[in-house]
Amino acid sequence: MFRLEVIDYIDQSNQSLIARVPESGTAAIQYGAQLIVQQNQEAIFFRDGRAMDSFGPGRYTLTTANIPILGKLLTIPFEKSPFQACVYFVGKQTFIDQRWGTRTPITIKDPQFGIVRLKGYGKFAYRVVDGSLLLNSIVGTQGKFTTDEILNYLRDVIIAGLTDLLASSGIGLLDMPSRMDDLSAAARVKLGDQFSKYGLELTEFFISSISAPEEVQKAIDARASMAVLGDLRAYATYSAANAMQTAGAAGMQGPMGFGLGMMLPNFMQPQNAVAGVPGAAPITGPAQLDFSNARVPSEQDLATSIRSLGEKMGWTIQQGEGGSLQVAVPLAASRRQRVFVELNRKDQDGNEMIGIWSPCGAINPAAALTILRNNDSVVHGAFAMKRVDEGEILVLKSNVLSNLTNASELAKIISAVAWQADEVEQQLSGSSVDHH
Repeated sequence: MFRLEVIDYIDQSNQSLIARVPESGTAAIQYGAQLIVQQNQEAIFFRDGRAMDSFGPGRYTLTTANIPILGKLLTIPFEKSPFQACVYFVGKQTFIDQRWGTRTPITIKDPQFGIVRLKGYGKFAYRVVDGSLLLNSIVGTQGKFTTDEILNYLRDVIIAGLTDLLASSGIGLLDMPSRMDDLSAAARVKLGDQFSKYGLELTEFFISSISAPEEVQKAIDARASMAVLGDLRAYATYSAANAMQTAGAAGMQGPMGFGLGMMLPNFMQPQNAVAGVPGAAPITGPAQLDFSNARVPSEQDLATSIRSLGEKMGWTIQQGEGGSLQVAVPLAASRRQRVFVELNRKDQDGNEMIGIWSPCGAINPAAALTILRNNDSVVHGAFAMKRVDEGEILVLKSNVLSNLTNASELAKIISAVAWQADEVEQQLSGSSVDHH
């Protein structure tokens, strides 16, 4: 029979909430055994599923004189015989920097997004105020014997209380970041009542983050991205002007070239520059040209012109499927945006067309109406869905008639589509990546 003559527990980590001696079962505690309780500890004898005598810091000799309750358990008349029990050492220090997190999402009803599942994590701090109540309520009834088991149980208590709080708070997902302190304070009060049932005091509670699933995050990002589409007009105009200036300075000529140097002044002309307005710039250049008899360039002519244009502007061009071209347009921060140029399209009347499109990311049904409403805000093209090998994606698409375009117009459209698509994709994905 295992007998205990010296009973103590030294917590080297200072992080043990519960330590059991012996670790499993019970032991024969010798009459007259020495009990040593360290600072910030409480020793509680546990027998038959109940917490019994408890001792604070100090050194004790176990006799019937100082253990009146356990004294009744000693074998009579053999008062110096051992008795079967175990001892729990309970840490009384404040346990700080304890982490909690949702293992599974919390489902709530959001006023704007409907039923959503939220994930959250944060920290809390607590201390033991009644060791006997802790053992009787958790160890005795729940069968939790180790520090990790008890902490996992407390985290489950936190998630249950937080779920009820979020569901009844009426705070929308978009408002939660600004109300995080209020939610943390309310959670501390609500969970404090739960902790007190177990002989614990919740001293601190923090919600570090509450986040929505990826599809809801994309819907939020899409809504935010629409607010910047007005600024894309200036972005695209600046880009297109640079594109035309570069190509015009290079003296771009050919089947589609009418002289980019002539096109630039008209493109940059102020909107009030009309005849009869003092100080207005005269309308010159391509605006006076007659395109009615313009020759429809062949697919080879188009490819040759675009390749020559790309060489002047630093584009990387690859041959795609079905006669299309894939253009990598350099952007800021060493990024490139893919623009696809389809040279063999026709409209419903059989007229030759050029299709220009660039990917903006995955389709998000929650943002569809918002995106459609902003089609009138883009400089060139419109938002559309396009089926590719990976499925349907969101694209920015522009179609132009082959006989009504030229190298300068293509430079402007390709550049504008690239800038706008890249900006929208960054907003939707929340990242800045190189789209080769």
